[in-house]
Amino acid sequence: MAALLVACAALAPYAAAATSPSAAPPHSAHAVFTVTPDPPRAGEPAQLGFRVVDANGATVRFLQFVHERPLHLIVVSSDLAEFAHVHPEPGVDDVYRVTHTFEYGGRYRLFADFAPPGAGPTVEHFDVDVAGAPRANAPLVPDSASTAVVEGVRVTLSTDRPPRARDDLLLKIAFADVATGAPVTDLQLFLGALAHVILVSQDLADFVHAHPLETGEVYDPSRDPATVHVHDPAQLAKVLVGPSPPEIRAATSLPHAGLYKVWVQFRRHDRELTAPFVLHVAASPASRAASAKPVPTSPPLQAIRVAVGSSGYAPARIDLRRGEPAVLAFSRPDAGNCGGTVVIPALGIRRDLPVGETVVLRFTPDRTGEIPFTCGMGMYEGLIVVH
Repeated sequence: MAALLVACAALAPYAAAATSPSAAPPHSAHAVFTVTPDPPRAGEPAQLGFRVVDANGATVRFLQFVHERPLHLIVVSSDLAEFAHVHPEPGVDDVYRVTHTFEYGGRYRLFADFAPPGAGPTVEHFDVDVAGAPRANAPLVPDSASTAVVEGVRVTLSTDRPPRARDDLLLKIAFADVATGAPVTDLQLFLGALAHVILVSQDLADFVHAHPLETGEVYDPSRDPATVHVHDPAQLAKVLVGPSPPEIRAATSLPHAGLYKVWVQFRRHDRELTAPFVLHVAASPASRAASAKPVPTSPPLQAIRVAVGSSGYAPARIDLRRGEPAVLAFSRPDAGNCGGTVVIPALGIRRDLPVGETVVLRFTPDRTGEIPFTCGMGMYEGLIVVH
C-alpha cells in the first residue's frame, strides 16, 4: 500500500481588526457569526454559531469535509496563552454550532477554517469580548530550547533554515519518549493526519494551519475503488497502517516578521495532545522586501496555464484529449498560499512550485476519465478530464 504524501498550509493573513466579523472577499461565501449569551462570561458555556452564506446572502448548506470535519475553529486569547481547536457541527437550520467555555475574561480571536462547495479553503476571523476576570498577561517570549514535554512525549521543533518572512519554510517535528529517549512510533491519526500545526502571529493578524509532508502508511477508504457508496464521513476516515514516523515535516510560509505562537497537535493512546512553542521570524532581506512581486517566467505558447493562489487553482478543471500531448504550466506568484507542491498521483507526478517560477509538466494521457491533482496535502484540488 503506497504511503500518502501530504504537504500544505492553509494560510490566511489578515489586518488586525477590532470589529467582528472580519470582512470576506467579494463575490465569495463567508460566515455570519453569533454567540449566545452575548457577551459570553468566563467559566460559563457559550454557544458559538456560524452560518455560511454565498454572495447573494443564501445559506450554503453543506461544506466540504477537510480533514474529516466541515469546519475547523481555532480559538485563541489575545495574548495567545489560551488555545482551543474545536469543530462546530451543522444543525437542522444549517447553522454550524459548538459549545465552548472561555477560561478568562478579555478579548479572544476566533479563526473559522472551512471550504465552501467547489471552492478552496477559506479562513475568516471574529473577535469576541468575554466578560469576567482577565488572565494575568503572559508575554510571548521566543523559546530558548524548542522542546515541549506532553504526557511523557518530548516534542522537538526545528526548521530547515532560519525562519524569514515570505520564505518557504520546512518545520521538522520529532517525537521521543521522555523516560527512555527512544523515538515514539505509536502516534495515531488525528483528523486524518499525524499532526496539525497551527501558527498565529503575536498581533493575531496571520493564521496558518499546516499539515505533515509524510503520514506513514495510510489507508484512505475514500480513494479505494472497492469502497461502497456511503453518506457517513466517519466511515471514510483514514487509517494508519504500521508504525508512525518518529519525525514529521510540514511545509509552510509566514507572511510577516515577528513572533508566532505554534501549537503542534497530535494523538497518542486515544488522547489528543498539544505541544506549544514560540517561533521568531526574521524580516526578509532589504533588497527582497523592496523589490516588486516576482513575475513568473513565460510558459510555452501551447501550454495550459494554471495559476496557484490563495483560493486554489485557476482553472481548477482542465479538459484534455486521449492520446494528445499535454503541456501544463503552473505558476505561483506569491508565497502566501498553500500551493508549494503539486501532486498528480495517477501520473506519478510530484513537483515543487517555487515562487516566481513557471513549472511545466508534459505528459500524454493514454485513457479517458478523470485525473485529480492537488497541493501536497490535498487542501487545493483540481481535476483533469480526459475525453
